[in-house]
Amino acid sequence: MRAQVLKTVFGLVAALLFAVNAQAGCGECGGCESGSGCVTSGGVAMGSGGGSVVYSSGDAGAYGIGSGASGGACGPSVSYETRTVMQSQYVTETQMVPTTSYQQQTQTRMRNVTRRVAKVQTRQQTYTVNVPQTQTRTESYNVQVCVPYTEEVPYTVQVPVTTQVEESYQVSVPYTETVEQTYQVSVPKTEERTETYTVSVPYTEQEAYTVTVPYTEQVEQSYQVQVPVQKTREETYQVSVPYTEQVEQTYQVTVPVTSTRTESYQVSVPYTEQIEQTYTVQVPVTSTRTESYQVSVPYTETSTQSYTVQVPYQETKTQTYMVNVPYTETLEQPYSVTVPYTEQVAQNYTVQVPYTEQVAQNYTVRVPVQETKTAYRTETKCVPVTSMRTVTKDLGSYQCQAVVSGGGASYGGGVVGGSMGGVVGSGSGNGCGCCCCVSTCNSGCDDGCGGSGMSSGGGMGAGAACGPTVSYRQVYVPNMVTEQVPTTTYQRQSQQVPYSYTTTSYTTQTQTRMVPVQRCRTETRTRMVNVTKYRTEQRSRTVQVQKSRQEQRTRDYVVTNYRTETKTREVPVTRTRLETRTREVPVTTMSTENRTRMVSVQKTRLETRTREVPVTTMSTETRSRMVPVTRTRVEDRTRTVNYTEMSTETRTRMVSQQRTRQEQRSRDVTKYRSEERTRTVPYTTMVSETRTRSVPVTKTRLETRTRMVPKTTYTTETRTNTVTKQRMETQQRSREVAYTVNVPQTRTRNYNVTVYENITEQVPETYSVCVPVQSMKAVQVRKCVSVPTTVTVPVYNSAPAMSTGVMMDSSSYGSGEVIMDGGSYGGEVMTESAPMATGAGCTNCQ
Repeated sequence: MRAQVLKTVFGLVAALLFAVNAQAGCGECGGCESGSGCVTSGGVAMGSGGGSVVYSSGDAGAYGIGSGASGGACGPSVSYETRTVMQSQYVTETQMVPTTSYQQQTQTRMRNVTRRVAKVQTRQQTYTVNVPQTQTRTESYNVQVCVPYTEEVPYTVQVPVTTQVEESYQVSVPYTETVEQTYQVSVPKTEERTETYTVSVPYTEQEAYTVTVPYTEQVEQSYQVQVPVQKTREETYQVSVPYTEQVEQTYQVTVPVTSTRTESYQVSVPYTEQIEQTYTVQVPVTSTRTESYQVSVPYTETSTQSYTVQVPYQETKTQTYMVNVPYTETLEQPYSVTVPYTEQVAQNYTVQVPYTEQVAQNYTVRVPVQETKTAYRTETKCVPVTSMRTVTKDLGSYQCQAVVSGGGASYGGGVVGGSMGGVVGSGSGNGCGCCCCVSTCNSGCDDGCGGSGMSSGGGMGAGAACGPTVSYRQVYVPNMVTEQVPTTTYQRQSQQVPYSYTTTSYTTQTQTRMVPVQRCRTETRTRMVNVTKYRTEQRSRTVQVQKSRQEQRTRDYVVTNYRTETKTREVPVTRTRLETRTREVPVTTMSTENRTRMVSVQKTRLETRTREVPVTTMSTETRSRMVPVTRTRVEDRTRTVNYTEMSTETRTRMVSQQRTRQEQRSRDVTKYRSEERTRTVPYTTMVSETRTRSVPVTKTRLETRTRMVPKTTYTTETRTNTVTKQRMETQQRSREVAYTVNVPQTRTRNYNVTVYENITEQVPETYSVCVPVQSMKAVQVRKCVSVPTTVTVPVYNSAPAMSTGVMMDSSSYGSGEVIMDGGSYGGEVMTESAPMATGAGCTNCQ
């Protein structure tokens, strides 16, 4: 809204400035000396917002559109008239608004209270007890008894026999021979050669270089500081005060209701059906085929073979050996036997006997307590802060400049561009430019300045050959003005505000009540129990023990030795040759046949049956109860708020700036030049020479020798031995065993049960109800109203001889052009008008 008001104000100021500057005296002009001294076409520039629109009525005359192309009267006259403009303005009005408030009313109602009354009842219970009884039975058991016996066992003994055998063997005897050997030797040979090499020789030169030397300079700097200023103000705020009300609440309870309904269901009943099935069988078909195969046919050849034969010879030797001679001894062996027996033992056992006892029980009850507390909350408000802002405006104007051109054709026009925008204007008023023309021709301005000329874009006119023609062009001269404009910004300020609220806390109270507790007492009872014990008895038995003693004996044994002899023999050798033969081979192939068979298929049919199904439905019952509801009421309170405003101060300070300057210096630089030199270098080459030497070589020859070797053979002898063995025999025995059997007995006992009965009573209850009350309330409303404002505006009247057609042709340069001015004020569009220079309408008026 503020931007709209500023636009309206600046539009009115621009209209007034335009009306003042546009009065160039053409309305009071009596005409030019030749009757056509005034320009029939004058450009009117109207600017609003960001640009200016230039309308040129002389273009219509240039194209022959209009009522007169050679106007001989003055320019347009300016008159002022008063007009009413509707301007928006904010107005505060008082309106009556209906409001609803609530008042509390206290009402009474009856409420059902159910309490439970405890009663103790004695009931009888039947229970079963397992009573143990001892019984005796005779059982048979098996015992493994060890029985000794004697058995003759044959065994085999290997008796060694040693003999001397003559053996032939081969020995490798070494001997040495001298052999002449030729070998190659590399003999070194030294020679000298001359080679060229490059050396880098250093030399020194002076070199100039530039150094950047830093230095520090003190500069005065202006800066702005925001200085806080503490202020206070009174403000009104609202507090929500909580309070509790008892509200009757209606709730719904779902009660289950059981009923029976008949429903139909389907059962799949199986049955068997015979179906013909087609299946495929692979039937074997046997045939024969002839195939070729190769056979290895053996044949026998005789070849001479050398072989070695071990020829045995025997020797007799005497040997001493040890023999274990077994014998049997009878020993008396003691052993232990565990004999079982049964005893009657008194056993104590524990029985839990139940009884009921009244016990005092402490329970906790939560009692509500209301408490008022104070807390702080942070409130943030926007505080307006006014500061000055620098704004630059362009208050420039258009001025006419005279241009002298030769006779013949005159070309006029121009493009003027400013910093806030540009105006492209073109005027064609008898080819005389945008202002007026001074003609020396006797026929007037329309004949001497090219009345039939065409102006397009730059205002080009062509006429008869007159004298020098003075044409005028408008040039926009900018005038930049800087102003200080107040700007309002908003800063957020936070403060802590206390407020009170009510909290409901609960205190714990301990109360006592009597509760029946089922407990058990322990009683010790005695019963006789059969216990099986074992006693250990020592017995003795006669055992046969097998022992052996060692005896030394001697024996003569024959040793067979072997000597090696080489013999030759004719050996038949079996070899094979390959022969190709043919045979008939049976081949089995499988042929496919389709056959049919009857197959039993299990199928089912659907049967519909009925059954009674219990259905539980839920019925809804509406009940009511009193519920405490916490609500709040709004109270208006006042408080003093401290806030801080920031004022801007400009201060100065000295700042050190780091700067640098360039200095020229010189230094010695070492460089290198390359020089070629020669030197004599010795080098060694290797020359190969062939030499001979005598080398001893060790060789071996085989010699056959004989030796006597002892050979031991073993002869097998079978002997017998008497061995005492034991076997286990099973014997059956019997014994008396006592066992315990549990016999069930039925008994009865009395016990106490606590039963609670529900007793419903009617209790009066008081509750509060909020009743709505309608009232009217005065409210301040801000409205935007259009207010009529009287404004004086200029009105331009064209002369009769002027071209009455006003044309905006987009094809002509400068006519109907829109110039956008990019100037802005505080983010809003500023309305600026470019005023006309005085005398822009006529140049030779009296």
